[in-house]
Parts: sequence; structure tokens; C-alpha cells
Amino acid sequence: MVKTVVTEEHITIVTEPGSNFLTHITPGCSTAKGIADSIIDYYKKSHLDLNELLGIGCDGTATNIGSKGGVIRLLELSFNKPLQWAPCLLHTNELPLRHLMRYLDGKTTGPECFSGPIGSALTNCDQLAICKFEPIAGKLPELTCSDLSTDQRYLYEICESVIHGICSEELGRRNPGKMAHSRWLTTANRILRLYVATVDPSPELKLLTTFVVKVYVQVWFAVKTKPSCKDGPKHLMQMIQLSRQFSDQVRHVIDPVIQRNAYFAHPENLLLAMIADERPHIRQLGLHRILKARTQMKKGIRFCVPSINFTATDYTELINWSKIMVTEPPLIPEIPLNEISSRVFEGNTELLQFIRVPCHTQAVERAVKLVTEASMSVCGETARNGFIKNRIQSRQQMAVFNKKSDYVCD
Repeated sequence: MVKTVVTEEHITIVTEPGSNFLTHITPGCSTAKGIADSIIDYYKKSHLDLNELLGIGCDGTATNIGSKGGVIRLLELSFNKPLQWAPCLLHTNELPLRHLMRYLDGKTTGPECFSGPIGSALTNCDQLAICKFEPIAGKLPELTCSDLSTDQRYLYEICESVIHGICSEELGRRNPGKMAHSRWLTTANRILRLYVATVDPSPELKLLTTFVVKVYVQVWFAVKTKPSCKDGPKHLMQMIQLSRQFSDQVRHVIDPVIQRNAYFAHPENLLLAMIADERPHIRQLGLHRILKARTQMKKGIRFCVPSINFTATDYTELINWSKIMVTEPPLIPEIPLNEISSRVFEGNTELLQFIRVPCHTQAVERAVKLVTEASMSVCGETARNGFIKNRIQSRQQMAVFNKKSDYVCD
């Protein structure tokens, strides 16, 4: 018996809110049209209610978010309805670091390697001894979430060590995570680990480390602790403001990257943040703009990233509202027009309720891991989906014991 390996493209679908695994599909080809056609076919065969599909979160790749031929746009055209675009902010946060690393250290070589001296040193940085190093000023947000992975908790602790100028031997012995260009969190881990083990760091290494501490880590944990789509524009604003403290040379590298991926500066996403803002006058302004957009509703408007104002002092100022077509957020179509009108003209600034979906796609990544495990055990979409759902059900029913005190004898 000869075993064969077949390479397949798997697309994982998770429903929000709740981060529940729905299914995975195997498109005939990995193009945007192939993926969109597979999703459309699944919806038709499953007889799902299209009215419940309000938005899509995904990685910020051109295949997914191309304004003319990306997966989301093709789904909008097929279903004849606008969708809320919510590309993953954690992936957006990786891109400035990736481009800065390439600018300072050279191109990548292969799926796990770099061509420059810093990237080459990252491979075995966890074997280096901790040395005395210069602290880099920074501020970490207080963690309010407990579902951090091993790599994520390492990032928090190693960044805390760099800020305070002291790294414990225990932390130095821990694994910073696997090197992979698809996981820049572990690359950030290794940059910080290399810094605390370098007696005389190069200007390039120090600049990269400073960027990780002052921008990448702060935005990452801000997104993690406040993952709602209503907070997406605020996280984007934070990324822009934190990056202003670097030189013109650095901003020249990262600003075009931020501009290309400023999906949460689109009016539809900004308005969600505004009507959920803690400031009453911002909520009132957001409601007024939604009312105006609804009364002047136009169909066929493509979702395009607007030009952003890098000198803005508030997320509401990220775009020039007078020079852009403002459209209503697809997440709030069920709110009656008369309710919005009454709120605007009567000055009612109570929070408007709408579905809270995440601004990142970590739930999809967890589901992708399950799909990968299933692919190594069974063949075929039906068998894989059954394997995944049984495993999810088993994990929900089985108790989890984290420490000895959890074990109780009857």
C-alpha cells in the first residue's frame, strides 16, 4: 500500500458573535473567484438565510479584500447586498513591522529565513545567554483577557523585561516560538530575545526592538483586550499616533503600509465606533451622519480604503468627511429610520445597539488548526467536518484541570 499526499486549499468559516465553527470548504482553485464560488455554493446547498450575513472578517490579503475582484466584493455582487468589511487588525499590525524589518535587514529567503544579519541571528537567539542591556521605555496595557497562548504570554513578559531592563534566567530558557513569516508575533518575540542577549546591539536591531516595544506590542494587546469592531478605528488611530514618535525615515517606510491597510478608517467602520463612543456629542454626530447616509442611499458603491489624515488627533478626524461618499454600516440595517431620526432630532444619545463582531480573526486561526489536525486524520470534507465538530463537542464537555487544586476526591 502506497500512501499519497494531496495538497488542497481549505477555507474555514466561523460565525460571529460567538466564534462558532460552521464548516470548512475546499475550493476548486485558490483564486478569489474560486473561493467566492465555493462559499456561494455552500450557502445555496445549506439553505442559509442571507439576511443573517451582515459582514465578513478575514486576513488582509489581496485575494480577500481586493476592491474590484476580492472575495468579499464578489460575495457582495453575488448576494446583491453590502457587507461590513472587517479585515483582521492583528494582521494589519504585523505589516509595518514586516516592512521595517525588510528595510533594515533585507528580504526574506524561504518561509522561515531572512537574508540579513539580524534575521539570521534570530534563528538561534534563544540559545544565547542573557546579558546586561539598555532598557527601552514603553507602556504595556493591563491584561484583561486570560485566553493568551504560550507565545502571546511570552511576548508580554519579554516586552515587560525590555522595558524594565531586567530579564530573568527562567524567561531566557523559554522558547520564544517557531520562526515563520506567517507568524510575526514569534518574530517579534525573537527580536526582543535577541536584544536582551546582545551586549552591543546595532542601530538597526535597537530600532527594530524599539518599534516592537513602542508600537507593535502596544497595539497587539490593545486589539486583544478590546476586540470589538467598534474599537477598530481607535486601534488604527493608536497605531498611527504611536508611530509618529519615529523619524521621518521610518515613517516613510511604514506610512504607505498603514495607508494601504486602513480599512477601519472607512466611514462604515468609523460610524460604528462613533455611535458606541463614550462621548455623547460624538454619538450624536455619528447618528446624524448615518441618518444622512440612509436618506441618500446609493447602491453599487465599492468599499475602498480612504485617504487618511496622519496628523489627526482623534479617530473621527482620520478622513475628510466632506470629500468622501458616506455609506451606512451594514451591521445596523435592522434599526428603523424613525428611531434614528428621533434620536438625532430629540438629542437622544443613548448607545445604539448593534451586533458586536471582533476586529481580529483569531477564532478563524484556531479553527484552521483544527482543520489541519482533521486533514491529517481523515479524508473528505464531510469526514473532516464531522471530526472537527466531534472534537469541539468533546472539549466543551470534558473538564479542564489547570492545577492540582482542581482535582477533588469524592
